[in-house]
This record gives sequence, structure tokens and C-alpha cells, in this order.
Amino acid sequence: MIAKILSCTAAFCTVLLTSSLPSRAETPVAFDFNITLSPKAAKALAATKEGITFSASYYGDPKKGAEKHANEVGQIDLGQERTDLPGKPGKVHVSGGDFDAKRLKWIDGPLYVNVNVFSSRKSGPDNILSCDFIDTDVKNVTGQPTTLHCSLIEENVQTEVKP
Repeated sequence: MIAKILSCTAAFCTVLLTSSLPSRAETPVAFDFNITLSPKAAKALAATKEGITFSASYYGDPKKGAEKHANEVGQIDLGQERTDLPGKPGKVHVSGGDFDAKRLKWIDGPLYVNVNVFSSRKSGPDNILSCDFIDTDVKNVTGQPTTLHCSLIEENVQTEVKP
């Protein structure tokens, strides 16, 4: 149990007792990650004024009886966030703004997040970046930033699933 002091007077304190684990509705879904670029990728993005886009998708496995709410791959979609960024390395904040907490009642087990990073396709029709990605339990990315490295696809650098 966790004790949270709500108020105190000279005579007594009002204390709220809660379980030690947060409820699903209180589960933090916002997190940060860092994007790094290979020298060739940084040069190409700058030369073409190309941007970087990230897409974060939240999902979970359905409870027994909630399978009818699952998508085509058998998962419960909990929201997606997609943002275009300047074509430079830096810190990225995922707010979880489109996260749909009402769907948590259909989830059995951990809450997952998948993050993909790619070029914004401003200077051409094709993605030119190959980036590490995140596909893990949300609790593994909250607290401290994860670093995702990007290079040009033509550099043939092996990507990694993080963290």
C-alpha cells in the first residue's frame, strides 16, 4: 500500500491509501527518445531539406471475450501519434495524446508501444532512412530516453529493436 497525505491539521492528517501498483488508467504512456543520424544521413537530410517523421502506436493483447475488438493482426489498437520533425538529430517527446484509455478494459497483459522513424518524403516519394525502432512494453521506455539511430538505407546499417 502507498500512503498519500491529503491534508494535515494540528490534530491529524487525512491519508489516502492506494495499492502499490497504478491502475491501467494511471499507466504513463508519454515518453522521450533521441534520434541520432549517421554523417551521410545528416548531410542528405540537410541538402534536400527533408524531414523526419515518427509514428508511435499503442497496443495490447485482447482479453478472452474481447477478441471482436481486435484488429486484423489480433491486437487491440489503443491509439497512434504521428509527428513530422525537422531533419536533424534531437530529443523527441511522445505525448500519448491519442491514447484511448477506454479500450484498456479489453487488454490482457502488458501495454505495448511501437515506434517507427522514417523520412517525411518532402523531397521525394520514397523513404531514405533506415532507423532503429521501439517495440516493447511501455514501462520499458518511460523514465529515461531511448536512443534510435538512423542512417541512409543505402548505407546498409543493421537496425535494432530498442530498448
